[in-house]
Amino acid sequence: MKRIALIATLDTKGEEANYLKELILKRGHRVIMIDVGSGGLATITADITADEIARAGGGKIEELRASKERRQVIEVIIKGAIAKLKDLSKVEVVDGVVAIGGVSSTVLASSIMNELPFGIPKLIVSSGASMPGSNRFFGPTGITLMHSVFDIGGLNNLLKAQLGRAAGAICGMVEEEIPSGSPDEQKPMVAITTYGYTENCARYVCEALKERYEPVSFHASGVPEIAMERLIGEGFFTGVIDLVPSSITNALHGGSRTSWPERLEIAGEKGIPQVVAPGGVNTISRMGFTADALATELKTRRHYFMDAQRATVWLNTEEARSLASVYAEKLNRAVGPTKFLVPLRGWLSIEREGAPFYDPRANKAFADELRKKLKIEIELREVDANIDDPAFAQAVVDAFEEVMKLKGG
Repeated sequence: MKRIALIATLDTKGEEANYLKELILKRGHRVIMIDVGSGGLATITADITADEIARAGGGKIEELRASKERRQVIEVIIKGAIAKLKDLSKVEVVDGVVAIGGVSSTVLASSIMNELPFGIPKLIVSSGASMPGSNRFFGPTGITLMHSVFDIGGLNNLLKAQLGRAAGAICGMVEEEIPSGSPDEQKPMVAITTYGYTENCARYVCEALKERYEPVSFHASGVPEIAMERLIGEGFFTGVIDLVPSSITNALHGGSRTSWPERLEIAGEKGIPQVVAPGGVNTISRMGFTADALATELKTRRHYFMDAQRATVWLNTEEARSLASVYAEKLNRAVGPTKFLVPLRGWLSIEREGAPFYDPRANKAFADELRKKLKIEIELREVDANIDDPAFAQAVVDAFEEVMKLKGG
């Protein structure tokens, strides 16, 4: 028997939530009903009531129901639900979480679920799953979003069929646990960031490490990087190879590939051995922009269009130099072995001698300034290769083996 938390607004979705609960019970699992409704009285009994949720969030349910400040109400409910779920997990294991509702319920449920560990399966069944921008609900902790197709506002045979599939989905998810393997079989996991401009490097590194380690790659596009660092914080990884920390640059220059403020800090603060490279650090990603839309910027910046809607633009020398202090501040938080490898012949696969956007002077300005700012314990090592060359990949592997030995791995 697994324990599945079911999140719903029981003032408006009580009948539907109860139907889903019965389906899960028939499959042999237990349901912990959590009421996050704030509009009126629940129509069915909850294991964790809206009143308890409100109090855990620092409010009173009567005041929330009377309030016209919807945003503040939602914030209290989210805070309270997270607190109650965390309290619950101290008493008994929560094996999975499922939520049902429309767009408002999905916003609420995803905010709650994104505070839970990756290891807990999470499913949201929503009529808003097909709306533009619904991808923002996925978050970094493994949320699965299922389109209910029909409005969750009154049971009918078609909605019952979808709820039946949802019951099968969450039950299957909690039954399929992450395999741990025996101590003799399990290899230490290594997190690796990559994207198209460093694909060959990452592939070579993974191939070279797979005999001793289990490499896990994360696409450096924002949310996957947050997921990686959340998992680092949860203790999943023995080491980190961060080829593409460029979301920091994007955040500072309004680029498309951004992650979160803690980027490049978690592994270092936990003392996890890491090797870092400057993949894309000297560039800003522009996604969803045509050449006409970027015309003003493109007059002053080196640039490259991947396709009609995606452009990479390069920083100038002074911007690159000033950026080094930001990266150094984050790297200097490291209490474990850390090395920073600089490829002298380009920081993207396309950034090679002769290309119109290749600017070794700006790259050198960043590297020289970074060397000055890094604490003495962190080695900056230059490699006479492009970041996507086998020679650089081998240098990354060698450096990683060194930091693992320093840690005793």
